Amino acid sequence: MGSDTKVLVIGLDGVPLSLIQSWADEGRLPTLRRLMEQGAVGQLRSTVPPTSGPSWSTFMTGKNPGKTGIYDFLYRREDSYIFPPVNASRRDGLTVWKLLSDQGKKVGIVNVPMSYPVEEVNGYMVSGWMTPYSAQDFTFPPDLWRELKERIGYYTIYPTETFSEARRDSFLAACDELLDQRAKTALYLMDRYPTDFFMLVIFDTDRILHQLWHYLDPGHPWREPGDGTDQSGAVVRYFERLDEKVGEIVNRADEDTLVIVLSDHGMGPAHKFIVLNNWLLETGLLRLKRDPFRLLKHQVFKLGFTLRNVHRIADKIGLAKHAEYKGLYSLDYLMKLVFLSFLDVDWSRSKAYSFGRHLGSIYINVKGREPGGIVEPGEEYEEVRDEVIRLAREFVDPQTGEPLIGEILKREDTYHGPYLDQAPDLILRPRDERNIFFGLADFGSNNTVDTVYRYSGMHRDYGLLMMSGKGVRKGARIEGAGIEDLAPTILYAMGSPIPQDMDGSPLTEVFTEEYRTQVPVLCGEEGSSREVCDPGYTEEAEEEIKERLKGLGYLG
Repeated sequence: MGSDTKVLVIGLDGVPLSLIQSWADEGRLPTLRRLMEQGAVGQLRSTVPPTSGPSWSTFMTGKNPGKTGIYDFLYRREDSYIFPPVNASRRDGLTVWKLLSDQGKKVGIVNVPMSYPVEEVNGYMVSGWMTPYSAQDFTFPPDLWRELKERIGYYTIYPTETFSEARRDSFLAACDELLDQRAKTALYLMDRYPTDFFMLVIFDTDRILHQLWHYLDPGHPWREPGDGTDQSGAVVRYFERLDEKVGEIVNRADEDTLVIVLSDHGMGPAHKFIVLNNWLLETGLLRLKRDPFRLLKHQVFKLGFTLRNVHRIADKIGLAKHAEYKGLYSLDYLMKLVFLSFLDVDWSRSKAYSFGRHLGSIYINVKGREPGGIVEPGEEYEEVRDEVIRLAREFVDPQTGEPLIGEILKREDTYHGPYLDQAPDLILRPRDERNIFFGLADFGSNNTVDTVYRYSGMHRDYGLLMMSGKGVRKGARIEGAGIEDLAPTILYAMGSPIPQDMDGSPLTEVFTEEYRTQVPVLCGEEGSSREVCDPGYTEEAEEEIKERLKGLGYLG
């Protein structure tokens, strides 16, 4: 027997299960509490690293980053040490909604990160995070944005405020306004254009927890010593409003609908930054050019002329409000000329460099892969990796003397697939998860270890997963689920074949025995790869996306 199950997915970017369970137990989140009580709940393992670029790409394809080719927000442009932002055109793997669409199912996709450029589907799409601010090609059909403007008001993907303590109220008001718009848009589209599969992502949950986590953490370094007061009210109030909006959307689902609520990763306190490129300079694995200009530039850098300190000044005088939307921090290339950057690195003497967010991604400067590579593949490559591992074990906090590095992963033990050669050669995990590796800037700070700024919370490996409705066992506990399992689970529930090259597996144990009897797992005869093109963004859009990432703190 086939399946007539419809699926409704609501993504809450960056939300840990522990927060939701705690507030639900207090009666603050009745909708989410009801979904947990009536269905199944558990943690959801994210990707490595647990950031929105790779994690949502893995969600939508069921494939690890070695198969999607998406490892972070940026990638190294071939034959250069330049790192532009990624978009959906660089992602391999057909999306779950494209697979369903090609099988004749009606789909509706709203605000999913990493979905720009939009694709042609049997239904509609409105792209999300990583869409250029000024883009008008963020919907399919192309004229849908005009309809939304007429029916909902001018549709915006991003809020108009960046957080600072002085502008907290206006920041929260902007988040409220965007939440209202998201819910109104979703309800309008669901009512006007019914679908078999509908998905909405709320991204501001991630922004709020990034930037307001110190309100939840009395021990955060941004708080006054000994201040144990409860400052969580502003955060809780937003999530109470969120719960109301989720309730309105879920109430549109009928008895034939499987409801899935998930987050792509979790969140927790961030106390310190670790700047790996500074450490690589100290160890001699990364070296600077030795001409007088570079020597002077390095001296000025050590005295504090850094991107971080300029950001601090911009925050104080009110320029940061527009940092995500306008190029007030100058163009990326000009910044690299002004501040210490990879333009100042002597690649002919450098064995390793770092770039990446959250975890410590180390790349070996390999001959034939990097344009200035000096490390021979094979034996020398392994020797350099072993050297990095040895030095990382000796890397300590200069203030406390405590070791900074915990688990060290090799790329081949973490990823697999045709894009393995694009992965970091080594991935360093912090020994203390409150320590975060600094941004995607080359040298953002002149300190190797420093107190965090711009945000007080950072990602964790586990998000949340709730499943309720059609076929789900009441009270089931979800164990061992990874974000790569969601695409095959959705396909399974809707009676669609699962492509053979997906890494995830359907979470059949969440469903009742009767449902599993009626709906068999269908294995596809083919894979779900697609041709990867690389049109990238225009130069203007590329710079705007980078400025947005800086404004949120992702680039340092």
